[in-house]
Amino acid sequence: MLSIKNKNFSRTFLFSLLSSSLITPVFANDIYWYGYSWGGMFGACTSYKFNQISRRDAKLNVESFLSIGKENINDRELYLQLKNLQTESPFIDDCESLISY
Repeated sequence: MLSIKNKNFSRTFLFSLLSSSLITPVFANDIYWYGYSWGGMFGACTSYKFNQISRRDAKLNVESFLSIGKENINDRELYLQLKNLQTESPFIDDCESLISY
């Protein structure tokens, strides 16, 4: 029983090690900037929803983070995915006026 668990653990460990080596630095960089940009846009939207910042400031933040994504994400498909997320929740719920096209 113990050796079966060790084999499963070993396979899982080796698979995860191999999988992580397949991620190129460029792809990892794109994912970082995607997350950074989405986090900034989400933060601005959330702050606006709870009246922590003005509509004007929130819109500027959303546009700034989208611009950062455009400049730093090399994969155009990933950038378009980031841009299209603005038409989905949480933006579409209360942040329609923040969407920049």
